[in-house]
Amino acid sequence: MNAARGVVFDLDGTVIDSLPDLAAALNRSLARHGMAPVPREEVAPMVGDGAKMLLKRGYEARGMTPDDEDEAIFLADYEAHVTDLTEPYPGIAEALGTLAARGYSLGMCTNKPEASARKVLAALDLDRFFPVLIGGDATTFRKPDPRHLGAVLEAMAVGKDAAVMVGDHHNDIATADRLGVASIFVRWGYGRAEATVSIDETAALVPAVERLLGAG
Repeated sequence: MNAARGVVFDLDGTVIDSLPDLAAALNRSLARHGMAPVPREEVAPMVGDGAKMLLKRGYEARGMTPDDEDEAIFLADYEAHVTDLTEPYPGIAEALGTLAARGYSLGMCTNKPEASARKVLAALDLDRFFPVLIGGDATTFRKPDPRHLGAVLEAMAVGKDAAVMVGDHHNDIATADRLGVASIFVRWGYGRAEATVSIDETAALVPAVERLLGAG
């Protein structure tokens, strides 16, 4: 057991499949203006830079720009429905439990608003794995700014040479690269990127971590 080794996770598209709720909230917002919904497969690549950017991209797809009222209503609506359709990826809870049992410290670095992130993790009984979580609105910087990941590692008391970042988005991998942290790209999410290691299923997560950081 070595608590000095840490695994930091992205949330949306990595630990949870939140696309159904994100797409539904975006399309409810568009419906207020009589606009056609954006198909879920088109929403997927819009995810990863936070809810406000998702809203902006969704509106741009319909030739519009959201105003402050649109943003406020969208954020409140999504917060109210953040756990309606969202589920953990199959096998992720088991992988997190194995990593924790083998002595790795776990943390979360997400651009999602922190209250929403904590709410959905608690609803899915995943909050027990993440004693450290820093959301996109908790500091003045966010992924791909490496200081976001640096703040998570500092709170975990883990050095960058003993850490790995796990994510599904180029922001996750860029953040890790800029801080000098190893990375694992998960292909089951919403984005594309090149990382230190890439995996296709949650069953490969623990072996990938152990390959990079050593067995727990």
